[in-house]
Amino acid sequence: MEFDATRFLQESVLILPELALYLSGFIILVVSAIFPKQYRGQIAWLSLIGTASIIPSVVSYAWRLEGAAAAPVFFGDVAVDALGFFFKLIFLVGAVLTILISIKYLDIERMQAGEYYALIMIATASMMLMATALSLLMIFIALETMALSVYILVGFLKENRKSNEAALKYFILGGFSTAIFLYGSSLVYGTVGSIQLSEIAEAAVPGAPGVELTILGLILITVALGFKVAAVPFHMYIPDAYEGAPTAVTAFISTAAKAAAFAVGLRVLLAGFPGLFDYWAPLVALLAAASMTLGNITAILQDNMKRMLAYSSIAHAGYTLMGVLVAGMPGDTGQFGLKAVAIYLMVYTFMNIGAFALVIMLRRENLAGDLVVDFSGLARRSPLAAFTMLLFLLSLAGIPPLAGFVGKWYLFGAAIKGNYAWLAVLAVINSAISLYYYLRVVVCMYLRDPLSEEPYATSPALTAALAIAAVMTLVIGIAPERILKLATFSYSLAIAAGPG
Repeated sequence: MEFDATRFLQESVLILPELALYLSGFIILVVSAIFPKQYRGQIAWLSLIGTASIIPSVVSYAWRLEGAAAAPVFFGDVAVDALGFFFKLIFLVGAVLTILISIKYLDIERMQAGEYYALIMIATASMMLMATALSLLMIFIALETMALSVYILVGFLKENRKSNEAALKYFILGGFSTAIFLYGSSLVYGTVGSIQLSEIAEAAVPGAPGVELTILGLILITVALGFKVAAVPFHMYIPDAYEGAPTAVTAFISTAAKAAAFAVGLRVLLAGFPGLFDYWAPLVALLAAASMTLGNITAILQDNMKRMLAYSSIAHAGYTLMGVLVAGMPGDTGQFGLKAVAIYLMVYTFMNIGAFALVIMLRRENLAGDLVVDFSGLARRSPLAAFTMLLFLLSLAGIPPLAGFVGKWYLFGAAIKGNYAWLAVLAVINSAISLYYYLRVVVCMYLRDPLSEEPYATSPALTAALAIAAVMTLVIGIAPERILKLATFSYSLAIAAGPG
């Protein structure tokens, strides 16, 4: 195919948000190497401005694409559609909140460094490419660029043994899942003869030549993505990784990185293997049931807040998988499932990062602040902080009128609409179980005496992140119309026919 420079430049405009974020990340790296150490705190604000400035362009693209079909660009490897831009908005919101809560955290750890923020920006840009990838090769490149950035962030506290251990476990299991993804992709390519999702969709149908190997490749790809979303039984590294990683990084990977993995899962299953729904649906249903059940039951036993939220994250992955399952169905049912996944991942970003921000607030130089008992007496010492944490916990449990209730309402409704009522019933039971361990924290905050009188680690940036997360948790729960309208744009997911 002859290279068309004019077309290439025209198509580059369509992925300007990703290109701008990559460029901003590299600029932050250069600036951090030039600036003296005493000015490194200002680099965080530069990275915040660079990341937040991308949001208006993403929103404007999404509004213009309402109801439009997906437009494949760059030889059919990247989709320009509203679904992708909705997920990009989730990643950028997660990155902005992560940068805000990182500023105070890195000050406490005496680890302010420009490369930390640059890695967040590079990881976020890679997530944005993941959400729009239309070929297995593009998915792999974006996925690994994100993963390498995250591995470094998890082990960023170089003198902390837990951080080192977490990074090593994350790296080994991440590499293992990558190998499974590549092997599955090679089987699909060997039988279909293409890595383009649209061409795979045409060939991967029951009765096609070599479909047995295609199904095996599909199963391996699904297993690899199960590692990325921390679905049971591929979750074993998550609690240790979450506990050992810097708390701000834990918040980032539990929200934005997980949403990126779900975005890839939707692309692969819906755009690449719709004809094999009857084969991958039972596997996804099993992963959903196992994840929400084991995640919630194991969370009850945790005394460490980060481990508790890690198992809670596994359970929430199970809830979200119900929406992925239903999204593979035809017609309005599939659209409803897709909408449910988009809404839930957005609200989960706000409430989960908010919970981790409160863990950071309790962090002092001589106290990790990541145990459940560390929240004792918070209501007496800081009533507003305790109320904010109460909002996040009740929202995670799905209590109305908070954002978590809206998200779960759509996910559970999607399961019922897709004739998976048994999954919806199991999800309701698990939500009731989750209320127990969330209320343990509430009891400590409101009914127990403070363990110390040391001042909490507050800062304008941390306060701003908490305010944004709390307001959005309330607003989406009380008046969800805006977020529902934005999520409706995800209906425009279309399967590209190949290079335009």
